Amino acid sequence: MNNPGLHLFLRSNVAPNTHEAAFFRHQVGDITSQIDQLRSRLTELEDQLKSYRAVLSPVRRMPVEVLSEIFVRFLPDVLRDGARKRLVDIQLVCKRWRDAARLTHSLWGALSFEDVTNVSYKKVKQWYNRAGGTPKSLIFSARRHNDCSEQSSCGSLEASALATILVNLEGTLDNLSLVYRGPKCFQNLLNSLGPAEPSPTTFQRRPWHPLKSFGILFDEEWNESFDSLQSMFHRLPSDIMSLDLHLPYQWESESAPLPLPQNLLERLSSFTISCSWDGTRWLESALGHCVNVETLTMDFMGADWLYDRDNPDTEHILNSGLLLPKVRTLRLQNVWILSIDILYTLKAPQLVELDIDFQPGDDDEEPDWVEFQPLLSFVDRSKCDATLRILHLRNARIKTEELVATLGNLPFLTHLSLEGIIMERGATFVEAFEMLETPQSRLLPNLETLELLQLPPDFSKYRLFTFLKLRRSYRMENGQPLFSNPQDSFRRLKVTYQPTTIEKQELDCSDVVEVLRKWGGVSFDIGPILYVD
Repeated sequence: MNNPGLHLFLRSNVAPNTHEAAFFRHQVGDITSQIDQLRSRLTELEDQLKSYRAVLSPVRRMPVEVLSEIFVRFLPDVLRDGARKRLVDIQLVCKRWRDAARLTHSLWGALSFEDVTNVSYKKVKQWYNRAGGTPKSLIFSARRHNDCSEQSSCGSLEASALATILVNLEGTLDNLSLVYRGPKCFQNLLNSLGPAEPSPTTFQRRPWHPLKSFGILFDEEWNESFDSLQSMFHRLPSDIMSLDLHLPYQWESESAPLPLPQNLLERLSSFTISCSWDGTRWLESALGHCVNVETLTMDFMGADWLYDRDNPDTEHILNSGLLLPKVRTLRLQNVWILSIDILYTLKAPQLVELDIDFQPGDDDEEPDWVEFQPLLSFVDRSKCDATLRILHLRNARIKTEELVATLGNLPFLTHLSLEGIIMERGATFVEAFEMLETPQSRLLPNLETLELLQLPPDFSKYRLFTFLKLRRSYRMENGQPLFSNPQDSFRRLKVTYQPTTIEKQELDCSDVVEVLRKWGGVSFDIGPILYVD
């Protein structure tokens, strides 16, 4: 078929005859074949292009230190089964990723297991060897056990397997944390580790004695003897300096002492106790001999601490106070409103940092306002005004007058952190700062750092500007500020916001912040507002 005939069909609606249709079918097949070949070639070229571009990728030039930081942020601090598998998978990407993971010692330092019956101590030790000089932690949780009798799997298999691991890790571990339903499980482990005292003939020593840090959590049962001479805590590692103890709820807690040996408490430098018990007997047992503790953390687990003022033991403690001679950092966590009364029982003459984290209340309930008289009484009794410099308050519902009265009695503070603070309707804690900071009177004269964390998105920046100007007043002249007073102690402001769907923060780009940041010697760390769906 000649070209004029071809154009006739291509430019018209004329139907071809049988011979002509066969020709066009042949042409369609030929063109389709060429397209398939070109597409195949295009795919090959695209794959080749992707490979060549990958060679030039910045990821290949990424420093090992950056890869390490990415891995650290990607994986949790403590590696359970799933996280351990992810770390193994990271090493299978390429040799460079494998080398980066192996050089990141902090990835290998903390392991957690819920079943150790099939865990090879050799693999655990090999894993820890990759941690280098990083502190090494082992966490074992036996919450899944329903029965911890001598004949149960906990008493025979689990305890024996864990003991085997500890024996072969002697000198390797820095921290051991155990989670049990009750003391019986822990007693089974102690029995598997052998006698409490060294044998006079073999000089056998418990394999965990080199441990410096030990944690144990009991979450459902407490049937331990109240006799400290019979206490299982006598069999704890003799060298530990840090203890984290979590106690379960106790029905008769007000009259229950805590059987902690005196020699154990006397050698601690760090002590964390989570306890919802009432009364003061356990308190005296736990803190009465903490003569070397420097960091004390008390977690109330959201429960009210109740006590009988007429009880002679309680009256004695309230009158004299439990002396904590070396405590420099005191943290009260998950504090319910009444639990702050615990401060009436304590004295800490060397205190530097006080951190109180209240249990968040229900927004629908009538708010219970925090009263800080126990805090002020504690500071006065401790006579720590020469050392106390840092105060953190979290999740508290505070009235403006109460905040003013509290901070006004703490003029020696250099670092104040307020996080998730709720004021009465229509008020903000910046109003309290304005009442504290006036041209005539400066009641926080030594303040260096102020942290306002988890602010509501609609927080008024103008009141904050007023406070900042009171701290460092100035006027603009010829494009530069002229400060009215010399540089004072204030050096840093940190602000973060609650997540929101609608608001945006404009504090960071304000003129006041720019002036004080550029010329006023004040550092600003103002977090963005995070938008959520």
